[in-house]
Amino acid sequence: MIYFVIYCLILPIIPVNLRQIPYIDNVFLKPGYTSNSTIFNNRTIAECLCASSLSYPVINWFPNNTCQIFYAFPPTYQIETNVGARLYFPQKIYPNASLCCMPDLNYLLNKLQLATLTLANISNPREMIIDQFGFLVTVEMSLNYLRRVDAVTLNTISRTSIQNSYQMSIAYNQGTYFIAPNNAATMAAIDSANLTTLSNITMTTVKDPRGIIFLNNGQTMVVTSNKNQTLLFFNRTSLLPVTYAYTYSQIVQYDSPHGMWYVNDSYFYVTSYNTKSLYGYSKNNTNGKWNEALIVNMSTLTSTGGTTSMTIDECGRFWIPQETNTVFIFSQQGVLLGNYTTPGFSVSFMKIIDNYIMYLSDCGNNQIMRVNPNIQC
Repeated sequence: MIYFVIYCLILPIIPVNLRQIPYIDNVFLKPGYTSNSTIFNNRTIAECLCASSLSYPVINWFPNNTCQIFYAFPPTYQIETNVGARLYFPQKIYPNASLCCMPDLNYLLNKLQLATLTLANISNPREMIIDQFGFLVTVEMSLNYLRRVDAVTLNTISRTSIQNSYQMSIAYNQGTYFIAPNNAATMAAIDSANLTTLSNITMTTVKDPRGIIFLNNGQTMVVTSNKNQTLLFFNRTSLLPVTYAYTYSQIVQYDSPHGMWYVNDSYFYVTSYNTKSLYGYSKNNTNGKWNEALIVNMSTLTSTGGTTSMTIDECGRFWIPQETNTVFIFSQQGVLLGNYTTPGFSVSFMKIIDNYIMYLSDCGNNQIMRVNPNIQC
């Protein structure tokens, strides 16, 4: 931290005061979705600080002689780089750690109801991923195509036929798409750059695969087996071409394990389609297995659909679709916080990216929707 010495005549009748003001060079404070500030143009550093009467907690000064005075620390912020800028703390008080982008769920839900919507007709879309090219990618379940679309317009970039039938899941890791059909003996590993098949991974132990995640930087692949209520673990045996071999399985204590969500190499979530539940798995370092714990039970909230998947937003909230027009939102403690309703659109899978832009797939009605709430985090 550097200190700036300035002499200011705050009022004509007050003598000049010496103040040492801490600052950081080449950065500025960027507020989140809400802040209370004033911007002054054509001010030197000294003029800006004097104009503020040195009575506000934080000031941005930019090399174009613009300054921004904050009347209070914004609850959500980022510290960003800007060569020549300075971030001042006139009261020698520093902000608490930033909250997440949208801590106010009601505000977020209101923004989502007013969002800009983009629709694309895609046959039976399943899970969606975003690859290294920024494409939104899914599989067409019944027609057996790999579909890549522009992540903004949803216009088709490519549509590639896939072997086997009923593509139920897609995952992405280190430049490769992994596509699992419903009742086939192999999972296709497809190069995301040229769309050629790199390998066919033997899946004879998997009955009705659904979710796919990767642990340990891709060394371990985990697949849910919907039909035989099992988590299956595969070890990567080759990088070029990428191949995996089955190592072991673990039976779950509920019906129809489905979607998966990676947290870290020692923890992940699995949804139960039929029981409308969410389970957490923590690594047991003693026996090498995974401890299973019920996190959320949604069976009393809806009698239709099934819990296909889940996603976690930047604030740590769980968004859990049910193949209906309602997505339930929970805290990490399993408390129901609210719901997001999409009239006329049944959400099978969803994805949340920066600024709460969302992608929703409706497998039964052959659509993908992009939801842009026009938020700047």
